[in-house]
Amino acid sequence: MTGFQERNCQIRMSSSLWNLVGEIAAELGYADTRGPHSAIIREMVAAAAAKWTCSPYVCRSSDYTAFVTKDGNIFLRHVQILRLNSLREKLPCFIEMKPEKRDYYRKQKDLNHQDIPENKWFQRQWLLNYFSVWSGKKSLDDLKSFEQKPLSSYVDHFGTTYKSADLAVHAMSGRFLTRETIVGLKDYVQWKEPRTPLFDRIDIPIDIPTVDLQVCVIVDQSLFESLRIDREEIANLGLEFRNRESARFEGKDVAQYPEIRFDEQFGRSSDPESSGAIRRHLELFGQRLTSILDSRTTEGQKATDSAGRIAIVTSLRPPDHFLFYKLRWPSPHLGIEVCVRWEKPPRPTASSSALLEKGASRRFSSRRRTARPQKKGQDKGRE
Repeated sequence: MTGFQERNCQIRMSSSLWNLVGEIAAELGYADTRGPHSAIIREMVAAAAAKWTCSPYVCRSSDYTAFVTKDGNIFLRHVQILRLNSLREKLPCFIEMKPEKRDYYRKQKDLNHQDIPENKWFQRQWLLNYFSVWSGKKSLDDLKSFEQKPLSSYVDHFGTTYKSADLAVHAMSGRFLTRETIVGLKDYVQWKEPRTPLFDRIDIPIDIPTVDLQVCVIVDQSLFESLRIDREEIANLGLEFRNRESARFEGKDVAQYPEIRFDEQFGRSSDPESSGAIRRHLELFGQRLTSILDSRTTEGQKATDSAGRIAIVTSLRPPDHFLFYKLRWPSPHLGIEVCVRWEKPPRPTASSSALLEKGASRRFSSRRRTARPQKKGQDKGRE
């Protein structure tokens, strides 16, 4: 090659990462006059650069918000800011159930719903799915900007164990797009059963080059009422990492080096310092989902039917007590799945579910009755 020149540079890294790179280079048999570290670092940097430049689009910001209700329903909102590396006519969108839940649904169908075709039974579990894309960058909390007409939006009424859409964008290379995915699934948590794993989880796949990943998962503490233990004994939400082959990494070693560290925060509503921001986050989340129920796609599709709308509005009532986990990871690994997990609760019996619902209804009615006579300046209680 003519005109090829190398430039000298220095890369500073922690000693633990430097030693690990040397071990990998030795294991792979790298031999280079400049040293095995130099050879493998240049190869890794070149591979990462190729992913960022050759991928059709890259993600400059990725925000996940998930809410797990007391009934075991799950709602998810995912907002991404994408930059196109090439001309695109369509932008693909895709979300699927985790494998364990698909298998569980099939067992339940075989036991209790033998007269319903499998595809119809799976479709009933989707309370909501809504895909949309706008031109430019949008802030997660700027709900008014999301009320503007999108370039394209779509509801998949046909998918069973996954939902997908091809959104029309007709955008040139270098343009920024904001993609939003909103999903609601009925009875999606995994209940505690013999000879099954102890934890359930939400999977967040990193399947395109991404920076600035933020995750907020909120779990209604009433989900664990059937455990019959004090609220303080319920385990906090935790973090684990997996890959597409369902292999689970040990602990958090996948991000232990300071060059790729992440920040995490977890707790519960009893901590007023941290729960206030989470309540506000959950409020915005509920407002966005509720506004989707009254909208139509660019093709004129309704987001959901009347029965689904009632189920969603009922599920989205803010919980009195909750657990939460927040993650910010500036440089997540491509091809990894970030998982926020919680302890599986026993499935409530029909009688206990009725009592819980009756008790929740009484608390809600009581708050409404006591709110009316309050005068200006009086304490309004929990916000």
